[in-house]
Amino acid sequence: MNQKTGLVLSAILTAIGAIGAVTLLIKGHGAMGTTHQFPWGIFISAYVFFVLIGSGLCLISSLGCVFGLEPFTRLTRRAVVLAMITLMAGFLIMGLETPQPLHMIYMLFCPNFSAAIFWMGSLYGVYLIFLAGEFWYLILQNNAGKAHKFGILAFFTALAASSNLGAVFGFLHARPYWEGAYMPIYFILTAFLSGSAAIIVLYYLLEKKNGTVSSILPVTAKLMALLLSITLFFTLWKLLTGLYGDIPGKAAASAALLSGPYALHFWGMEIGVGLVAPLFLLLMKRSRPAMFSAAVLSLVGIFFMRYNLVMAGQIVPLEVIDQSPLPVSYLAYSPSWVELAVVCLGFGFVGLAYLFAEKRLNLAPTEESPT
Repeated sequence: MNQKTGLVLSAILTAIGAIGAVTLLIKGHGAMGTTHQFPWGIFISAYVFFVLIGSGLCLISSLGCVFGLEPFTRLTRRAVVLAMITLMAGFLIMGLETPQPLHMIYMLFCPNFSAAIFWMGSLYGVYLIFLAGEFWYLILQNNAGKAHKFGILAFFTALAASSNLGAVFGFLHARPYWEGAYMPIYFILTAFLSGSAAIIVLYYLLEKKNGTVSSILPVTAKLMALLLSITLFFTLWKLLTGLYGDIPGKAAASAALLSGPYALHFWGMEIGVGLVAPLFLLLMKRSRPAMFSAAVLSLVGIFFMRYNLVMAGQIVPLEVIDQSPLPVSYLAYSPSWVELAVVCLGFGFVGLAYLFAEKRLNLAPTEESPT
């Protein structure tokens, strides 16, 4: 895909998203498919998808800018810019999900320090500030020393923000499928995975466009293969522990993924497309097109991973959770066209913003060799 095609596609997605956003602002939450029984929809999935890509990009780039590992030192500029953009895309979707976005300002004056969601907003806000500082000194000021300091701050804040986002789910005792101390670790792991996939997609397209070859793709592909293996192992054990003991609410939600209404999403998209197929390509094929295909498939599967997580946690009615195991009638949710359009807005924004940055800023890695 050349730059012109990417620009046109991003513009189309943004236009579709703008229509959805305007409709949402006029009609309010009545234009969404969520209900009082099923309050979190695809907006939450998309928010988690984008902000964890942003966290993962920062963590991957930190291997170079913080720890000095080659060849990751050569991808820092682009990774920092793309991390900022994906983070802002997540904020954009979350802002539209909130009935009164301006009311979030009250959080600054009436903070609830015991709420994980308060810390989620605060940590990601601070993380964005540190990323902006690293961007300022690395790209605009060309001051490697100060950029390194902001890179260290961004690295630790990205870890804290990602793990706290997992805690937003893990602390919800009323939702047994989400509850658990493993959730923060799971979010950090999959942030690393999504960040590595995004790097491979980005650098494959750049190298194809510029006629260059670097060691970034093969090294990142090896890292991604390791992360895919760990995530697959983690995901299967998470499913097994959800089924074990027939815990009300948790077992029924896990069964919804195993053989219920979300089985195709789980086995077909999250496991098959997102984990198994990319791992096979990276282990059996060593070509750059195979690496690119694996990364694209992984990102598609990771989006369904976020979607499955959010949906499975709410699919079991709350009134059956405290009872003995009984047959469960699952709740239903389908995203409206408005919600899907706003998700398109997030992808369109990322595409347009990054293409603008690539054109206007000096983001080129320091070492490239012609093919």
